Amino acid sequence: MRKGRGTMVAALLAMVLAVRTAGADNNPNGVAFRSVGWFKGKSDVSAGTITCDIPNISNAIVDGSFVIGLWNTFGFHNFYFPDPNHPFLNPCGGWLQLQNNLSTQAIAISQIQLHYKISGARQFRQFVPTKNGFPIACKQLQKQTLFVGAVVNPASSDVSSTSGAPNTVFIQLLPMVSPQLFTCLRSQYAALPTDLFASLPLLIRAQAVGTSDSGSTYRANAITYALTLRHTCGNGRVDDGEECDPSAPGNTCIESCNSGACATSGNPCTTDRDCLGMCLPPSDPSECSCAF
Repeated sequence: MRKGRGTMVAALLAMVLAVRTAGADNNPNGVAFRSVGWFKGKSDVSAGTITCDIPNISNAIVDGSFVIGLWNTFGFHNFYFPDPNHPFLNPCGGWLQLQNNLSTQAIAISQIQLHYKISGARQFRQFVPTKNGFPIACKQLQKQTLFVGAVVNPASSDVSSTSGAPNTVFIQLLPMVSPQLFTCLRSQYAALPTDLFASLPLLIRAQAVGTSDSGSTYRANAITYALTLRHTCGNGRVDDGEECDPSAPGNTCIESCNSGACATSGNPCTTDRDCLGMCLPPSDPSECSCAF
């Protein structure tokens, strides 16, 4: 009998703990407050102007991953990501779709918590000290909070919404990667040779936090965005995203000579040979770009 009582008490304690655990999370598995996915709006680039459509449930384009250079992409400096001012830095991307499945209560979203990790960081530990998949020197930047203000109506609402559904909202995360984080990652990885480090997969984990009408706090399911930072400058070939390569044979930095003046620099010239430029070396902020 004592053994049976002990077993029963243990079972009851397990049930109590299970109830407490479930009660500690108002949103198990993202059922009530859900991150649906990453999306971007349709873009139109003309005459140096970038126009982005705000995504909705009928026209949103799946996002979730992107590739840029460690320093710059096609000559555009990577100050932060996404960058609404540059066509090659996913200007219309980085939209997080959130959905409220509570039947009668709205959720006021207050913040998006970001956590960063470098996939495969251990392979560079000999050169870059790391902990938990991130450079120790950049530890203070591994977590970031974006404060936002948005309200998602309940599932039963009949209020119209620009998102296309009353219980859905799209929020663009600006920035997903800050200038400080870019600067720190470059300081740690830019010096590595291209035969050792060709790309840096930066995984960005985002989790939205909101409060319901009753005052309960809800955390959406976490969702990850993959940003690959390429480091190919100096590998002896001109890769996409580069204007030139200082180790490649020949010089691709050449302007056309039009009516006695170089097309871009305006320097006097007789032939195109008078308009040769210089390819900037690796680890320069404008690496693998032409300077005239």
